[in-house]
Amino acid sequence: MKLVRTVFEIELDDKKFELRKPKFKETQQYRENLLKIGESGDAATVMQEFLELLGLPVGVFETLEFDHITQLMETVTGSKKN
Repeated sequence: MKLVRTVFEIELDDKKFELRKPKFKETQQYRENLLKIGESGDAATVMQEFLELLGLPVGVFETLEFDHITQLMETVTGSKKN
């Protein structure tokens, strides 16, 4: 069996970049960071750091629409929010 890392090509305003699926340890750390901030914290900062770790160029997060961020998070985590 051959395992290959999953990479997604993302296009935003004629710019292309790649995001990869997180490693198990990275997903655990992301979840721990969300739990640490609690309800009063800034989840956006945690999501930004997570997406940048996975390949999102620095500075792009702030230019995204909220729905774009949601789509990216659903894609890399494999979960969909209802």
